[in-house]
Amino acid sequence: MTRPVATGLIVDDEPQSRKLLEALLRPEGMRAPGVRFSLALLALGCVLPIAVMMGLFISGYYEREQAHLSESAISRARAMVSSVDREFASAEAALHALVTSPFLAQDDLAGFHAQALQALPNIGAVQILLFDARKRIIFSTHRPFGETMPDAPTPPALQRLFESGKPGVSDLFFGRVVKHTVFVVTVPVTRAGEIAYFLNASFAPARLDSVLSTQKLPDSWRASIADRSGSVASRTHEIGRFLGKPVNADLLERMGKADEDAFRGRTLEGIPAITVYSRSPLTRWTVTLNMPLSEHTANLRRNVAGLIGATLTALGIAIALALFIGGHIARSITALTGPAKALGAGEPPAIPRLHIREAVEVGHALQEAAALLQEATHASHHDGLTALPNRTLFQILVSQQLALCRRNKTELAILYIDLDGFKAVNDTLGHAAGDALLRAVAQRTRQSIRDSDVAARLGGDEFAVALVDSSLENAKAIAGKLIEAVSEPYPLAGGEARVSACVGIAAYPASATNTDSLLSRADKAMYAAKALGKGRFCVDAKAA
Repeated sequence: MTRPVATGLIVDDEPQSRKLLEALLRPEGMRAPGVRFSLALLALGCVLPIAVMMGLFISGYYEREQAHLSESAISRARAMVSSVDREFASAEAALHALVTSPFLAQDDLAGFHAQALQALPNIGAVQILLFDARKRIIFSTHRPFGETMPDAPTPPALQRLFESGKPGVSDLFFGRVVKHTVFVVTVPVTRAGEIAYFLNASFAPARLDSVLSTQKLPDSWRASIADRSGSVASRTHEIGRFLGKPVNADLLERMGKADEDAFRGRTLEGIPAITVYSRSPLTRWTVTLNMPLSEHTANLRRNVAGLIGATLTALGIAIALALFIGGHIARSITALTGPAKALGAGEPPAIPRLHIREAVEVGHALQEAAALLQEATHASHHDGLTALPNRTLFQILVSQQLALCRRNKTELAILYIDLDGFKAVNDTLGHAAGDALLRAVAQRTRQSIRDSDVAARLGGDEFAVALVDSSLENAKAIAGKLIEAVSEPYPLAGGEARVSACVGIAAYPASATNTDSLLSRADKAMYAAKALGKGRFCVDAKAA
């Protein structure tokens, strides 16, 4: 029997998986219907009756209706953004007319202030401001002439217009004089080719509400106007909540790529909607229309209600057929869950009776994979000659034990064993005798230690033992016992052979605290023992 170690993968001479494999290969198992045939029936029963009657009509109709709705809405948004541009153009024209004032030409700023006050109601602005060439406020119609104006940095929204040196409209910003959110239409005043003043008209965002209200949009639609940065300036719903807030990120991203588009998105309230927008090529302000998706789908449902009724009978038959066939498929697939988990745990998977041929084949594959995995895992971690753990598995097991030692504050000792005189056995009695001797050494080593300890063959005539929860004194006693056991004569086919052993001892935590260092210290101690003569053991200097 193979001596168990902590791998969980031991292969018997006649594994149970082979018996199960033979049972599954019986003719009655192979007569189960194929999964492709079963799924084809399921597809025909469930999909074909509905797809033939509904698919061709619904897909084409739905796409055409959505495309038509989007095109119509984009045209409407384009017209609305033109209205917004006209509002800005009207304000700009009024400012151009005001710039021709003789008071301004004569730098009679007090007279120009009075004229601006008279023009203010006609322009519809909340204030008119005059800036000098250095962007400082000279006066505001919101304040008496001569009153000191705020001396604060120019808002970025205005700075962009001033730097352009051209008429234009700003984004929304908080007005320093009127103390609320505004946008500005500005006109530069030039003299001899140089800018002498900037004449600004500040407007409340509500100035643009009429553009939305005159459209008579459905109550469920959400329409909004946003400045070039994407901040909401006017809206049909909850403007107090969203004024100055940015539009949705997906809309803002699309605005940066195209001046017009339609897509499925969400309103600022989070309502799924078909969103269309149009952006002005002049001012870069944007009008957005959001049409609730539920309305569109509701219209679609009403248009196809008659077709749905006609297909209910076919659908009922298809579902009944799908449940019948799908039950067989589901049970066969579900039945493989337990065997798959057993394979993952390193146990032979027991395959129940299955009804689908492909599921049976998967069960066979699981059985074969389990057997191959067990054999491969055992072979990769064990010495083929002695059946002891090899160096790789020994290091894994020692590392696991060291983790327990650190947690439980216990000790561990490593014995590094090298045979004396083994080469002479190979040379005189042959390699077959040498192999038999190594197997005997492995057996004597296992018999000299506890079941909880781990013995391994590291290669050639080198062995190692991990003594779990063992003190240094106990390790010395076991090392002496091992030397005595290994040094006993070996009756072999070619004659009697004698070898002895030298043992190096390293201890955790005195010698080292990790696997590689412990093995290295024990190896050095073994060579120190060899220097003393045959059949000796030596303790690592750090642990002595």
